[in-house]
Amino acid sequence: MNKAVNVQLSAAMTLADLPYFSYQVSPETISEEVADEFQRHPELPGVLVVAGNRVIGMISKVKFFERMSQQFGRDLYLPRPIKLLPEIAAPQVLPLVLMARTPVEEAVEQALSRPPAFVYEPVVVRRGKQLVLVDMRVILIAQAQVLSKKNLFIQQQHLHTQQLLEKLKVEKERNQDYAKRLESELARTQQMNEALEQQERSVREQAERIAQLNQRFISISQVLSQRGQKAFQETFMGVNQITCHTAEVYRLSERLKQDVEIIDQATHQIAEITRQVKHLAVQAGLIASRSGQQMTGFDFISEAINKLANQVVFANQQVEEMANHFRRHIREVVQSTASGEKIARSLLTQVEQTQQAIQELQALLNAEEETTASNEANESNAMDVAAVA
Repeated sequence: MNKAVNVQLSAAMTLADLPYFSYQVSPETISEEVADEFQRHPELPGVLVVAGNRVIGMISKVKFFERMSQQFGRDLYLPRPIKLLPEIAAPQVLPLVLMARTPVEEAVEQALSRPPAFVYEPVVVRRGKQLVLVDMRVILIAQAQVLSKKNLFIQQQHLHTQQLLEKLKVEKERNQDYAKRLESELARTQQMNEALEQQERSVREQAERIAQLNQRFISISQVLSQRGQKAFQETFMGVNQITCHTAEVYRLSERLKQDVEIIDQATHQIAEITRQVKHLAVQAGLIASRSGQQMTGFDFISEAINKLANQVVFANQQVEEMANHFRRHIREVVQSTASGEKIARSLLTQVEQTQQAIQELQALLNAEEETTASNEANESNAMDVAAVA
């Protein structure tokens, strides 16, 4: 006769989710039978009076017993059909009929819109083709539960919101810290960029200096090449000339050797003539002491002395000629020596010029190395300062 459905309440609860009662009677049912049913089932909120599929009326248990408690009420209405009750026959307010999909909050709102005497009357709910009764107290309890759930949900949402706010606060502080670090990184990056720009300018300046040095190196290389070629050519020529002069000196030495041999021969010849002259002188002395004897030997001696005199004259001529040869050869040797000395001095001058050019190139290289080392040290100091900042 009655059915109660227990369902899990939710915030989107409808009348279909609530317990209901399907107690229905026909209009001809005796009121005493209804009273007995109410006595047997006190949980019944009321009764539906139905004729076929049509609702004749509805009376709550409270209104039913109020009618029966009136004077002569039980004697007047209990033995008679229920359709004769004024609440069925001529109701002041028609029963509130709602669809099962109606939300509980909307059902409460419509129920509370009824006159005050009928506010707590049961609500007729249409579940498909079936008509059932839902107790108003159940609807109010359901609304309270819905409100409680909503309130709990609101509290949870509020707590969740507070947690989110705390998280947002933490995130905000973290973002502020991150923003500060980002600003610090930006400042550091800017310093690094400035240091890099300065380094780039220094590199450009160094590149320009290197380009200038390259030009100077090229010029010096060209000069060195020209001077080196000239020095090598002059050295080669000087060596050739020295070789020629050496050959000439060797030739003159050979001629001097020959002259010395001739002089040696002339000296031996003069020594032999001198010995013969001494011998002749001795013989002439002997002959002169014998002047009283024949003079034929003296003529012979005179002739020999004349021959020796001629030989001495010839030897003197040869010695004089050799002396002239010596003087000429000595002049040639002196000239060859002077020419070799001049060539040697020229070569020495070329070598000194080449050495000076090399020293200038080495000085430029040393200056460039010192400049590069100084620039690298300055750039390293700038990078260290930027990193520390």
